[in-house]
Amino acid sequence: SPDPNTPVTPGSRTEQYRSKNAFLVSTFDIKDRYILDGVIRRDESSLFGSQQRAQTYHRVSGAYRLSEDFKIPGVNELKLRASYGTAGLRPIYDAQYEILQISAGSPQKITLGNPDLRPAFSAEKEVGFNLNFLEKFTVEYSFSDKVTKDQILEVPLSAAAGYRTQWQNAGTLSGNTHELAASVLLLAKADYYWRVNVTGDRTRTTITALNVQPFLNGPDGNTQLFRVAPGERFGVMYGERWIRSAEQLATTLAAKKLGGVATDYVVNEEGFYVRASAKGTAAERPLKAFLESGSSLQTIGDVNPDFNMSFNNTMQWKGVSVNTLFNWVKGGNIYNLTRQWPFNEERDPVFDQRGKPQAEKKPVNYYKVFYNGINANDYFVEDGSYVRLRELSVNWQLPASVTKSLRLGGAQASRIGLVGRNLWTSTKYTGYDPDVSGGAGKPFTYRVDNFSYPAYRTLTAMLEFGF
Repeated sequence: SPDPNTPVTPGSRTEQYRSKNAFLVSTFDIKDRYILDGVIRRDESSLFGSQQRAQTYHRVSGAYRLSEDFKIPGVNELKLRASYGTAGLRPIYDAQYEILQISAGSPQKITLGNPDLRPAFSAEKEVGFNLNFLEKFTVEYSFSDKVTKDQILEVPLSAAAGYRTQWQNAGTLSGNTHELAASVLLLAKADYYWRVNVTGDRTRTTITALNVQPFLNGPDGNTQLFRVAPGERFGVMYGERWIRSAEQLATTLAAKKLGGVATDYVVNEEGFYVRASAKGTAAERPLKAFLESGSSLQTIGDVNPDFNMSFNNTMQWKGVSVNTLFNWVKGGNIYNLTRQWPFNEERDPVFDQRGKPQAEKKPVNYYKVFYNGINANDYFVEDGSYVRLRELSVNWQLPASVTKSLRLGGAQASRIGLVGRNLWTSTKYTGYDPDVSGGAGKPFTYRVDNFSYPAYRTLTAMLEFGF
């Protein structure tokens, strides 16, 4: 039965969407060398503001099969391609409406509606090539340059507005992406087959324009991590740092945020500067770092990985086939907000100091400092690199003699198999799962561990009959 001391809050929600779309598509193939493709699309949606119900998009692309005109030794196919297109990002359901919240029995104004809210409008240029050579090798490369105008952002409002925030078409993002895919057929005989596929990508995005004053955003109303301002790279985390270097100490002293001189402070066993007089006592505390301006707000990390890669192996020997898929995310930070919350209640493993030498044990309030009023700080910024066995599948094609002995009637092809997903992960990240994103309910996501549920590890057995 539920705890009688725990309040139960009933709720319900109904969302209705209406959309009307029309499009025209045309493709031309000229002499089996020149390929042209075009699309015009008209979207109408109730998710757009009531004064902005429609938007038109288009795309044009072309490809030239160079190898049809120029014979290159060993090259089976070389195709050059380019495209330009536009697309949109619809607002969330609530964005165009006023939102109020009941507090102590009274309605409180939260979000101001916006009937003029338009979909974010993206224009993207892409160039690349496809290369097949020596019958076994395939390489594909693409470079895209994307500009998204009318970016949908939940911006803070002045007190005079009567509401806290409003969803607006407030910014412009510019970004580029490199994508590379390679494939090699290592073995191909009557009884066995082996192909390896490798893909990788890297994306960087910068805020190039903003129609409102710079502000901090996400992942929730308590912890604001990301600074939205012109010239900022999207995904850079802002917060406060703890003094860990002589340079930070010198800058903080120069900003007059600490008294005394540098020799009044020492580095403790955990790498943090503390007051020399307090080290090893109940008064020992980590010290906050400040900039020359006197501000403690500074960059503390970047969620953008150096690159993402995946490795896929497909192997077959007679009736047995094996498929593996590995994901590798190199670099980029995760903010472990799930860990920060319990620090105020002393419920993190760091508080359990069994096994530490007595001289190195810290008072409870030393670690509680890192809670920092749930404001972002670099203690909870972690390396987000990981390698994961995303999928492993093994299948056995049953021989005809086995199918016949099982009296399966007209079964022509049957197989049994086992599929495992998320079976193994290698990472230095201390949370449950490094594959995280936060900021639920927003039209973009952050790499923040915000009490997100980890991915399931699953095993699935399969039995298939073909007739």
